[in-house]
Amino acid sequence: MKMSQTDFRNIFLDNILNFLWRQWSALGVLGGARSEDLWAIDPEPLLVFTLGMTRYEPRLFDEVVDWLVTNGKWIDMQRLRGILRQKENQERRLAGAVSEFLASKGHQRKWQNLAVFCFKNIPDEQENLFKEKVSKARKLLTTLETDKAFARYGLIRNVLKPSEKSREVISGTQSTIRFLLRALFGVGSRAECILYLLTHEGGHPAEVAKAIGLSIRGTQDALIELSKSGLVLTRIRGKRKIEYWLSEERWWEFLSKGSIGEIKRPVWIDWIALYGALSRVWQTVNEADETISDYMRSSKFRDVMEIVGNEFARSGLAIPLIPGRGVRPEEYEKVFKEFIMKVFGAE
Repeated sequence: MKMSQTDFRNIFLDNILNFLWRQWSALGVLGGARSEDLWAIDPEPLLVFTLGMTRYEPRLFDEVVDWLVTNGKWIDMQRLRGILRQKENQERRLAGAVSEFLASKGHQRKWQNLAVFCFKNIPDEQENLFKEKVSKARKLLTTLETDKAFARYGLIRNVLKPSEKSREVISGTQSTIRFLLRALFGVGSRAECILYLLTHEGGHPAEVAKAIGLSIRGTQDALIELSKSGLVLTRIRGKRKIEYWLSEERWWEFLSKGSIGEIKRPVWIDWIALYGALSRVWQTVNEADETISDYMRSSKFRDVMEIVGNEFARSGLAIPLIPGRGVRPEEYEKVFKEFIMKVFGAE
């Protein structure tokens, strides 16, 4: 039986939101099942993607803000800005409103700087921050007191009161390895470089920079400084380019405080690429109205996969074969939907 576009949209959204609950629960957000995923969570692209998707899940949106009150010191603002520069104005508005709120509560000065960075092209017409899961309009909130920080960015919501129930990040697991490295090396490029080298055989500065979402110059400087310790090594590989690498066994024994045979190493995922791809797919799925023809929907799905297929491929996530040009137009919608369901492990 053919799945309707409405059913597919709702299943897609539910899977996204369940996945985000799992990710944030692993980081200390109240509620949801604890994650047993072995991949290394990346908080900056996770935050940007989450703010957009949780407009359909207000409770998770507010719990993530609560998490930032407790754990915001671990956010790499340079990486966050870099990701936001590549995003649409709507995503920057969301990040700006959250930053404004955090700054108004007396938290780090860096949030005020990010709020200023995001305060551009704010529309005159205000809209509700939160949206209905089903496609219907929600009246603008007028009877409740609205939050001034969000209203400044044209987003209407009730006053946000953090629950103060988020835990501090526990950095001793595979999924939270980034936080352990940030505690050791500081929040910035050094921690990101070490994580990349711990999960790869080695890397040239340009490929490391692309994977971690930082500038080539900044990444190269960090790798040069790390190599001066003698614990990050260099070698010539491929047309005499310098590649950086490290002894995984020595590093993992140090980081895990245990035997190398007992270590479950985290899986590297290019979350910047993956969340970017999922965001584009969601936008297409959300806009693919039932009223348009099957052919037009298939065409839209094919177009978006041609744009984001490479992002799925380089994400590092174990995914099925990406549907390509060989699929007939009349079959593409069905194959596309099957692909997306398999990405989430959904039946």
